[in-house]
Amino acid sequence: MSVSLPFTGERFTPELGGAIWYEHWHRYCAVLPAVIGKRVLDCACGEGYGSSLLASVAGCVTGIDIDSAAVQHASSRYGEQTNLRFVQGSCASLPLADKSVDVVISFETIEHIEAQVAMLAEFRRVLAADGILIMSSPNKPTYSGETGCVNEYHVRELTRDELKSMLDTRFPQQAWYGQRCLAHSMLWAETSSHPRVAELVALIGDGVRALDAPAAAIYFLVVCGGHAAVLPRLPALSIFDDGAQSLYRDYERALLAEKHSYWDVLDARKIAEQRLQEAIVAVNDLASARQREEALRGRLVALEAQLAEAQQERARAAATMTESVARLRYRESWQGWLRWPLGRLRRRMRQPAAIGGRSQ
Repeated sequence: MSVSLPFTGERFTPELGGAIWYEHWHRYCAVLPAVIGKRVLDCACGEGYGSSLLASVAGCVTGIDIDSAAVQHASSRYGEQTNLRFVQGSCASLPLADKSVDVVISFETIEHIEAQVAMLAEFRRVLAADGILIMSSPNKPTYSGETGCVNEYHVRELTRDELKSMLDTRFPQQAWYGQRCLAHSMLWAETSSHPRVAELVALIGDGVRALDAPAAAIYFLVVCGGHAAVLPRLPALSIFDDGAQSLYRDYERALLAEKHSYWDVLDARKIAEQRLQEAIVAVNDLASARQREEALRGRLVALEAQLAEAQQERARAAATMTESVARLRYRESWQGWLRWPLGRLRRRMRQPAAIGGRSQ
């Protein structure tokens, strides 16, 4: 198997997954009954996967693409199919003879080119008189309007009326089909004797309604031809899957990831709330500690004042004691012993005079 083409957004490659995989493969699978044993042109074949699938039932298939790298890749990857060839060429100037093909397949091509009318004229030229064209095109109001999709490789997208107006001149017979990837619940009869009647039922509000279409089409697929053509009728309802329900499995994985994300958010929120509570407790503890600190500072100031007063009292007591000690020492000295009797004598001699003075 050759190396896959890089996906640029311009063309589909079969290595992709998701809704785009379903959309592109479904178209080719749905039209297989219409190409059985036919000479088929797959216009703008791209990577070549669709041409290869068509060649599995067609008489011969020619895949044409303007990109030489795509043609080279397709030839290398699918070249073992003897009824399949790939040619480089333009959709507006096909390298094929007049009336050389029975069926032209052109899926998601017309919106990529400016020369849309010239392309349809070329399809009419290379088709046999009773040949048919099966083409698809994005429904502009839905593709670009509803979904908001902007494809830089689209030159001109068409509304249904615009596409029909272009087809009417060369392909007056037309059968239109809508296509869109949807998620549904399927219910079907197991027995082959049960009538094969398709029904589209939707629960809208409080009521059940039968619908003509499941939703607004994102793409139109048109089977058309000239007056001599007998158009093949595709099934009224075609349901496509890869057999592994990959699209739904992708949804389940995304839903599971979302659930895990939801629980992760809850866990993160719980952790954040717990840390917030811890922070609140810490702040409260800090406030209490600051209050205790202020109280202790007040007590410290009071104790420091008491200490200063006690130190002053001690200093006064020490001074008094120093003075008393000095007196005692003086009295115990010989000078004190000599002066003490004289002092007492002087005091006694002054007493009568003091008494007599008070009696006069």
